[in-house]
This record gives sequence, structure tokens and C-alpha cells, in this order.
Amino acid sequence: MSALSNWGGSERRVVRIEIERIALSPFQPRRECDPEGIERLAESIRRVGLLSPLLVRRRGDGGYELIAGERRLRALRLLGRSHADAIVSPARDRDSALIGLIENAQREDLHFFDAAEACSRILREHGLSREELAAAIGKSPSALANLLRLLRLGKDAQRCVREGRLSERHARALLCVEGDAEQVRLARLAVEGGLSVRELEAQVERSAKVKRAAKPSPAAGLMRDSRLVINALRDTVRQLKRIGVPASSRVEPHGDYYDVVVTIRTPCSVEK
Repeated sequence: MSALSNWGGSERRVVRIEIERIALSPFQPRRECDPEGIERLAESIRRVGLLSPLLVRRRGDGGYELIAGERRLRALRLLGRSHADAIVSPARDRDSALIGLIENAQREDLHFFDAAEACSRILREHGLSREELAAAIGKSPSALANLLRLLRLGKDAQRCVREGRLSERHARALLCVEGDAEQVRLARLAVEGGLSVRELEAQVERSAKVKRAAKPSPAAGLMRDSRLVINALRDTVRQLKRIGVPASSRVEPHGDYYDVVVTIRTPCSVEK
């Protein structure tokens, strides 16, 4: 069964609706609308009219909720229009979320972080499997998985990627970086230096090498812990001697390990 129901209805009849009765969709995946782009669209609508009707669904209060066409609706409002051509759909919440995502994705300028967040929300709230969602939006399951992985990037790094207009491949390279601060540093380096994806990947690898070199080796930690144990044993031997117990200790280093021998003489061994 398709992930989408018959969202367009059987007739897909265009009706005239008062714009003030149309509310924006809570499922809109796009987080930013370019004001200049809206102005250009408004000018196009003013010249040739609205070529594609809005897609809406009815609300319980008698109004309508937009499913697809937010940029067109904003442009109509900018022009001061009172009515808009629209198709009224019986779409459910899940369908509305999917249609909004598909419509924006087909425009090819939906930011990949917005697409990833929208997909994550649909999976979380509407009970689709990854396979169903991937088929609905025209992606392979592996491509969808890669898209969702982008959300593992820290929020500050995501902001740098957005504002610096870095590509999705740049963002994927940053996923290999440990720590939010280092992700942000490398993202800014890529923006300010105009780094290609390959150059950023080289910087990521260099950062990883520096971090590995800065970590103390397990052997160094082992030697440090060993000295602590040896000193504690020697302190114990000194305490024994102080209370009259005939004790001694011997430490024999063997490269990466120590032999520590503590001898306590009993009365019988003393007589011998």
C-alpha cells in the first residue's frame, strides 16, 4: 500500500478561497523563506497569474490549513490579494506532512537539514517505516539513512553550515569530527577558506591525528598506575617495620611490567 492516501480527492476541483481563512501548515519542512524570492514570485503572479493552485485541507473551525504552496500564499498576501485558487484535499496529518516535504524537495532548493528534520519528524510522529518514507520521497533507504545522519551534527555546526552555504558533502565530512567546538572550528575554516569537500576532509583527518597524538598512551597510564601501587606497598612495608614486624620489599622492573616481592619474616623463619 502506498504511504500516501488519495490525498488529491477524486475530482481535484479548483475552488476560490478567502486567503485570510488559510492557515500555514504546522508540517512545513522549510525553516526559512527567502524574502527576495517571494518578491520575485509575487511579481510573476502579478504579471501572469497563479498558474498552480494551492493545496489545502479543511479545519474543524471552518477554515483551511495549507498543505502545499506556502511561497505562493506568501506572494499572494504580499500582493494584497483577497482570494486564491485552491484544491481542497481530505489529507490526513501524515499525508499533509509527506506532501509538504515532497513538494519542497521537488523544488530542489529545500535545505538538506530541513529535509532531514522533516523526515525525522514524519518517522517519529506518523508511524511510517524508513522503507515507506524513502519510497514516498523518491529516495533509496540508504540515501534516506545518510540524510538522517546529518542531524547528528551539533546545532552550532549546523548553523555554520547553513550560514556559510556549505554543501551536504561538507556536512557529511564534519560528521567524522569529535566535539561540537571542533566541528564549528572546521566548519568556519571551510567557509572562510572556501575549502572544497576534499580539502575539508583532509583538515578533518589532520584534526583527528592531532587529537590521537594528544591522548596519553595506555602504556603510560599503566606505568603511572603501577608506580602508585608500588609506592603504596612500600608505605605498607614501612608501617610494618615501624610496629616491629620484620618486613622488606623488592621491586624488579621488566620493561613493560614490574615484579614486586614483599617478604614478611615469621618467628620461625627468623630462628632458622
